[in-house]
Amino acid sequence: MKTKWFKLDNAAKIFPPVSNKKDPKVFRFVCILKEDIDKNVLQESINEALNFFPNFRSVLKQGFFWHYLETTDFNPIVKEEKKDICSPIYSKKKKKLLFRVNYYKNRINLEVYHALTDGTGALEFLKTIVHIYISKKYEFKEFNFDYDASLNEKSSDSFNKYYIFQLNKIDNLEKIYQIKGEKLNKIRVINGCMNTKDMINLAHKYNTTLTSLIASIYILAIKENMNLKDENKFITIDIPVNLRKYFKSQTARNFFSVIKLKYKGSNNLEDIIKYVDNYLKEELKKENLFKAMNKYATFEHNFLIRLVPLFIKNIVLKVIMKFVKTTTTVTNLGIVKVDDSIKDYIDSFEVYVSTDKIQISMCSYYDKLNISFTSIFDSMDIIKDFYRKLSSFGIEIIITSNKIEGEE
Repeated sequence: MKTKWFKLDNAAKIFPPVSNKKDPKVFRFVCILKEDIDKNVLQESINEALNFFPNFRSVLKQGFFWHYLETTDFNPIVKEEKKDICSPIYSKKKKKLLFRVNYYKNRINLEVYHALTDGTGALEFLKTIVHIYISKKYEFKEFNFDYDASLNEKSSDSFNKYYIFQLNKIDNLEKIYQIKGEKLNKIRVINGCMNTKDMINLAHKYNTTLTSLIASIYILAIKENMNLKDENKFITIDIPVNLRKYFKSQTARNFFSVIKLKYKGSNNLEDIIKYVDNYLKEELKKENLFKAMNKYATFEHNFLIRLVPLFIKNIVLKVIMKFVKTTTTVTNLGIVKVDDSIKDYIDSFEVYVSTDKIQISMCSYYDKLNISFTSIFDSMDIIKDFYRKLSSFGIEIIITSNKIEGEE
């Protein structure tokens, strides 16, 4: 096998220096099938899927100036799930693949280190594995992928493609609310499964989108759990945006931007929804996304920064990230679509993201919408209030969670 190497894309460069045990920058996609998993077929399916995503068979290495990906002949080994969700993948001391696949009963879990790809790239990889798995297990003669990008398109750096030099304004250093409390030694995971159509109808009732509705209810739950002395601070929500929807790209690497939603004001849900909806509509204009996208590339293209050794860059990035404050994150991967030939074998999809705070991740598959919390906090007050508010609108929710030591 001929070894190839790739520069990290611009968004990925931030992850190696800031990854740690508290937040290893790992996310998990889950595909829940209607029958239990056949381990051997799953192993074969992953091996075959890597032919469509060769850059996934890479390890992360440190150069003198930058980290980079290098292809390897390492093979992923499928195991039954035993580790905690979103456990660390990347290790400076040990070169290994930047993703893992495990299973439990009828669940296929794909966990990925964020420097390798973003949520969209990981989801396409998981869908490919699932497509091959179902076709093998149920002996389909042929099947069609809805992701037909070439290998070159999948491995391209779309940030670099669209980069144009521009001067970026420094964000205002405002008082940002930070959720505090006693912390756990593992990530708490709580998933709420509800009917997709019911949630869309609720969003339409308020003349808004599902993302705006969820962010608004979440803001209200946070506000109602704030101390009085913190009410002059902004609640900020980082909302990742898939740039492939706005700029032509089929890359399987990172290609996303982040909208930083800021709110300080009324506790009335309708007021919050109007504010959030207008804010997101403005930030989702192509020209504003273009400015935000170029912020990622500016760091790499600065001539003086490029000459600085990697160990100094790592120190600088760690310091910078300590000053980049946010309250929480809301990630909406949207509708998961698969080929009609396999849709009836799948029950649903879920998504979770590691965090050293608390955040929401969500996606839908036909009539099932899964809204998941990951949290490092012992208190579940905000999470409970969020689901209670949804229930008060008549939304039926099935809630599941992982087991935290010491809890019944």
